[in-house]
Amino acid sequence: MNSQVEEMEDGPGPLPRSERVSFRRPLGHRGLETLAAHYVRQTFKPHSHPQYLIGVITGGVHSVWCRGERHTVLPGTLMSMRPGDVHHGNAAVEAGWVQRMFYVDEATMAEILGDRRGASASSLPDFERCDRHDPVLAARLERIHDSVHASRLTLSRDAAWVAFADVVAILAGGAPGDGARSALPDNRVRTLVDFLHAHVGEDVSLDTLSQLAGLRRRQTIDLFKRQTGLPPHAYHIGLKVRLVQDRLRDGHAPAAAAMEAGFSDQSHMARHFTAIVGMTPAAYAQADRVRTFVL
Repeated sequence: MNSQVEEMEDGPGPLPRSERVSFRRPLGHRGLETLAAHYVRQTFKPHSHPQYLIGVITGGVHSVWCRGERHTVLPGTLMSMRPGDVHHGNAAVEAGWVQRMFYVDEATMAEILGDRRGASASSLPDFERCDRHDPVLAARLERIHDSVHASRLTLSRDAAWVAFADVVAILAGGAPGDGARSALPDNRVRTLVDFLHAHVGEDVSLDTLSQLAGLRRRQTIDLFKRQTGLPPHAYHIGLKVRLVQDRLRDGHAPAAAAMEAGFSDQSHMARHFTAIVGMTPAAYAQADRVRTFVL
């Protein structure tokens, strides 16, 4: 289920025009919600959540009180709060602040951290601080949020969701690569590759691939990448783009090619196509008629 709101549900009315809030349940999963927001005048009263809050400040400056201390939070800072942590806050500068947030319930958190170690569940994390200024890790979490919150392909969202567990582990004091690694026989990778080739036009999930391999999601991604050089979602997108190339060479319209390849629309296809092929679909379709073109 996806949902999106453009105003605060508990506020007195629509937010000022300069404020934007996008709220979703991106995986159809009741244990996960995501938010992307630019707040300017919003002031949060002291409150807590039953879920874990993991997020990143990407712009402006946020003033937030948590665990008895006032924090001035700059871009490049990750936020991590436990269920029940009381906090409140507001903008620290006139332009407000921009944040991206994950709300993860305890059962879901235990599941994704367990999957990271090849187990059905894991102990719940704790965080020494509620803020951590780390621009590199913050940029990584921002990319993960982009995929989970906004990607239109299930496999891309699933892979980002698995990567999210690594960030949580680092915030909780773990090592970046301390997840379990499995020796996956080559024939299992071949099974997954063959499946992706046979289902180019479909929206394949990571759970489907994991069941085929008889592995957990993290193990499936790690071993697929070691054998092919790409994680499953990137490999599948490459196959989709290749199918579009074939159809464009045959004279099909870009919109029809995008639909057959399983992209949500033509613009979605064009973004991936240009990133892989190095030119727009229109330019590629005209390649037999002209030698050069302006991108």
